[in-house]
Amino acid sequence: MAALDIGLMLLFPPYNSIPAGRDVAVFDAFYFAFSGSQNRIVNWNLLTLEVCWVLANAAIAWLLLIGYRSGQALMSRRSATLGFTLANLALLLLFPPFEGYASAARLTGMYFDGFYFAFGDKAGRHLYVPLLYLEVLLLLVDCGILWLLFRDPAPTRGTSD
Repeated sequence: MAALDIGLMLLFPPYNSIPAGRDVAVFDAFYFAFSGSQNRIVNWNLLTLEVCWVLANAAIAWLLLIGYRSGQALMSRRSATLGFTLANLALLLLFPPFEGYASAARLTGMYFDGFYFAFGDKAGRHLYVPLLYLEVLLLLVDCGILWLLFRDPAPTRGTSD
């Protein structure tokens, strides 16, 4: 799953654009990597953060699943997947993406500012909803795929004479 997620991130990296009249690059969107856009540059900071998040989750999951035995485990792999997903969802909602003050005042359009603590001082900042939706959607898709992959094996039927 981690390799699939990282491949998807590298295939559709986040891009910045430089709006007319401004000399600062702002987050634009996720575009196909081979589209050859001239006005956009890859947002390497956000891409690195995404890849590190996936690698950290994969490392934690790998450590938790080392030596997994279905009869001796504390919980099933499906329950662990749900717990892991809920923990990730809590972190996503505790540190959601925000848009900048100028964007919140609708002076220049929406742009991504950063991830901030949800209960911290957010004077002049609002949630950057498109990126939050995308994060939650991809987390739930990953959880659904892992839920299907980690189903219990079908019981084998014994042969009777």
